[in-house]
Amino acid sequence: MSSFRSHPRLAAVAGLVFGAVVTVPFVVLTDQIERVVLAALIALLAALAAGLWAKRSRLVNEQRLVERREILKQAEGAERNYGALLESLPLVTWLYETGDRNATRYVSPQVEAILGYSPAEWSEPGLFLKSLHPDDRERVVARIEEAAENQVPFENEYRLIGRGGDVAWVRDLATTVRNALGEPLYGRSFVIDIGDRKRIDEERDRLLAAERAAVASTLERQRRLDLVREVAEVASWSLDSRDTIQRIAELVVQDLADWCVVDISDDGGSLQRLAVARAEPPGDAGGAPDEQPEQAVRAVFESGKPRVIPPLGESSNREGAESFLGRVEAQSVVCVPLSVRNQRLGAITVARTSRGHRYGADDLALVEDLAGRIAIAFDRARLYLEVEQRADAARVLAHVADGTLLLDRSGIVRLWNPAAERITAIRAADIVGRAAVEAIPGWREIADQVPASTSVDPAQSEVVVPIETEDGERWLAISAVQFFGGMVYAFRDVTEVRHLEELKADFIATASHELRTPLAAVYGAAQTLLRHDFALDEGGRDRFVSMIAEESERLGRIVNEILLANQLEAGRLDLEFEPFDAVELVERVVEATRTHAPQGISLEVNAPDHVPLVSADRDKVRQVLINLVENAIKYSPDGGSVAVGVDVRGEYARFSVRDEGLGIPPEERPRIFEKFYRVDPQMTRSAGGTGLGLYICNELVSRMGGRIWVEANDDKGSSFLFELPISDASVQRLSAEPAERRGQGSLARTPSR
Repeated sequence: MSSFRSHPRLAAVAGLVFGAVVTVPFVVLTDQIERVVLAALIALLAALAAGLWAKRSRLVNEQRLVERREILKQAEGAERNYGALLESLPLVTWLYETGDRNATRYVSPQVEAILGYSPAEWSEPGLFLKSLHPDDRERVVARIEEAAENQVPFENEYRLIGRGGDVAWVRDLATTVRNALGEPLYGRSFVIDIGDRKRIDEERDRLLAAERAAVASTLERQRRLDLVREVAEVASWSLDSRDTIQRIAELVVQDLADWCVVDISDDGGSLQRLAVARAEPPGDAGGAPDEQPEQAVRAVFESGKPRVIPPLGESSNREGAESFLGRVEAQSVVCVPLSVRNQRLGAITVARTSRGHRYGADDLALVEDLAGRIAIAFDRARLYLEVEQRADAARVLAHVADGTLLLDRSGIVRLWNPAAERITAIRAADIVGRAAVEAIPGWREIADQVPASTSVDPAQSEVVVPIETEDGERWLAISAVQFFGGMVYAFRDVTEVRHLEELKADFIATASHELRTPLAAVYGAAQTLLRHDFALDEGGRDRFVSMIAEESERLGRIVNEILLANQLEAGRLDLEFEPFDAVELVERVVEATRTHAPQGISLEVNAPDHVPLVSADRDKVRQVLINLVENAIKYSPDGGSVAVGVDVRGEYARFSVRDEGLGIPPEERPRIFEKFYRVDPQMTRSAGGTGLGLYICNELVSRMGGRIWVEANDDKGSSFLFELPISDASVQRLSAEPAERRGQGSLARTPSR
């Protein structure tokens, strides 16, 4: 039966067949009885079929009822499961009449967890609108009406105010539920609590904002670090302070300022504008700074304190900005003093002319850092110049002959040049950095004697003071100049000069004595000869005349020595070089000396048979020999032998004078050829002399191309030797002679007394 219901065409065909089966027999059969029987049979069959169909229908209906009950049971279970599912979901399911949220049909219990309202309370009309956050109400209502009008789902995020006043962020997913015909049944909303997500989003936004701020701050700091690095590089490139500071000012206006001005006070003088830089393109305001530092800049320089306009913590007070940078209409200004090593050098001023850009604490710190670097660069250039100047001065001081001592205000030695080391035998390493009174023997007494001048005066007098050194007492001629950093002393060693002055004084006294003695003898003899009351025989008269002659000759020798010494010192002595026979000259000197040699003195000549001719001034060589022989006699008070000799030593002829007298102490030998020097009279038994004889000998021999020296004569007396070059002709002849001939024995002269 259900097949016929579900297939109407099949039911129609079956009806036609059944009608044909019923109708055809009636048409074919003509007999009434047959027709009646047939009709009865058909009726019976129809009744039977109807019974079967009725039973079948009852069974089908029962089956359908059972199936419907099962379906309802399953639907109730599904509804219970659906409700449980809705209640277990982390959202609120809200059913309401179509287009009217005030008419709640159902709301899940989660509404109480989110908003604090029970489902029954939430069903109260108007509660939804009251719970909307005032800032969201207008927007949400408009969106709901727009979605209903356009028959589209509604989705939005907004805030609801709970029972306790807490604000909950929710996401509303709303739609209209319709039947199979598309007719609206009710409205349904899924309200999801997105408070955690919103808090996460807010935190994320906060972190992103903080990150952006940190990135911006990092970029700003990086730009500032780059500026500081570039400034440091520029400051280290050149020692030209003007060019360096100008380039630094140009770097500053690239990012930090519209104007940058640097004013410098060189050597503690007045401020001078050294560098001006302007940003490109310029800021809003025109004008330009003055050519000279403004009064406000001078005030910052003199006070040593930075100034910021507007002041830190104030945003609109730009009072005083017009006093900086002349005609520049600055909106914000930072002026920082330049200082290094507690010395004020100047000021740096940066300004912004754009409105809304004011300097803060970080900008002040940056400008202070730049100010420090500019000050260091300027000071370094100045120090380098000073170092160069001091290096030049040090090079000069290292080569000058005068000693130089520099003391600071505390009396500490800061400079001790090589000349000072040589003069005092005190090393610079042992004195520099120490107090002068501790490092220099007797300095306190020396400093008290030396007057200090405040200026360098060429006519400033020197004070001669003694000082004890490792080499003995030295005499210094010292002067002092005081300046703001301490005291400078210049001194020179006048020990030799002082000694020479002493020798001169001794010489004058000795010469006076040496002159007075023969003069007294001459005067006495002359007076005796002139007396009329005293009769002299011929022998007495000859004796006094001889005395006058001898003493006059002695006077002449003394005067000649003095004149010759003066000529030697002035370089006015003329020498006549000619070859002469050295042996013949020695013999003549010895013979001339024998005539007036005292008793007990024997003179002898030691010379070979042949000596080459000597190339020198014969008269001056004779004078040297006479001086040496007379000295030998003078310093042999007990008598003895005086040997005068000559021999050949290579290309030189060596003359010698040997005696057996008092001798010369070893410590005195290096100085006996000095001018005016005389051996200690206590050691020479007061032998007379001017102290010029050996000086003259040394000078004459040296000027004739030779050398002179003294040696000990064994255990008694001294040996004076000097060498002079032989003539070129003699040298050639000697080189041609056999060596054995040149080495033949010497001729010994017979000593004479």
